Amino acid sequence: MSKTLELSDTTYHLLAELAEHQQRPVEEMLRICLLAYEERCYQQAHQQMLAEGLLLPLPTADQLAAADDDFEPEPIPGKPLSEIILEDRR
Repeated sequence: MSKTLELSDTTYHLLAELAEHQQRPVEEMLRICLLAYEERCYQQAHQQMLAEGLLLPLPTADQLAAADDDFEPEPIPGKPLSEIILEDRR
């Protein structure tokens, strides 16, 4: 799918200079800039939703590791499931 973007001459020349400096084609440089812009918009929306309480922050790796250390399986009465399966197969 292709899109047409209107850029001012100044913006196009700045993009062309950046592309030349990065030794990349102008199209690739534009694609990189658009991806960076979309990522920034996503981050801003994410931060706004966190601030409004619409999202909960993800736990850090340390928090996840601590939660794993505290985990104790709930005891279930009766035979272990593996024994029940073996009995059913007989």
